[in-house]
Amino acid sequence: MADRLRADLVAAGYTVDGVLDRVGAAAHAALPHDGGAAVRHVLRETSDPCAVLIRAWTLGEPVAGTHLAGALPRTGLTGLTSLGLIAPAGAGRVRATCDVRPYAVQSGAGVLDTWLVSDFGESVIGGPLPPDHVLGVGGASLTLSSWTPRTAVGRALDLGTGCGVQAVALARHADQVVATDLDERALRYARLTAALAGQTWDLRQGDLFEPVTGERFDLIVANPPFVITPRTSEVPRYTYRDGGRAGDELMGTLIRACVDHLEPGGVAQFLSLIHI
Repeated sequence: MADRLRADLVAAGYTVDGVLDRVGAAAHAALPHDGGAAVRHVLRETSDPCAVLIRAWTLGEPVAGTHLAGALPRTGLTGLTSLGLIAPAGAGRVRATCDVRPYAVQSGAGVLDTWLVSDFGESVIGGPLPPDHVLGVGGASLTLSSWTPRTAVGRALDLGTGCGVQAVALARHADQVVATDLDERALRYARLTAALAGQTWDLRQGDLFEPVTGERFDLIVANPPFVITPRTSEVPRYTYRDGGRAGDELMGTLIRACVDHLEPGGVAQFLSLIHI
């Protein structure tokens, strides 16, 4: 079913360049800051396929089921429901259950137009994020991706994959990608992210290196949860940002353990905060 959805998304122009062309540079640039207000103004009441998908999966708005089915004819509402991507919203409308965001991966093999599947942000859900929130692409993940060496490797490990931002790039230059996460929900999103990219990853659940005990890799990447959250009842512990350890203990554990999981000449690329 994911291959049908991928074909539909491309045909509808729901790609990085397609969305940019559809809404314009100014509204596109404002999207992370204005809650989608500029994009809504540009789209108004239009119902072309790209506009319908932007409303549903970027802005998180309910859309007419007939419009969504028309925008994605190969997949249809039945296919979207089977993938867990929509739910009824009443009055013949449906609402996306998660964010499906166009994403372009650049590498020596060219540009891959794909999509990242994650939870909607605060501007869509209209309140605080739940503790098991799964992040989409952000500044930290883009920084790590830009710093990661892209030479061809045999085995690569994405430790704490989240929605799969790093894994989708690793699969462009690694023979095998293993992606792990403590959160089962994150792995469900990562599985669909991989399928939409036409890639196959070995997805495993567990903490840090526990899922790959005794294994070695040529490249290890990680953007671990390194925020130190006050331990009070008023401040929730977010899985994606709080490693549940004191100080920078998580990073210390990660750095010490990676030595036992790197092949000779292997590289570990982490993005984190260390207290000195």
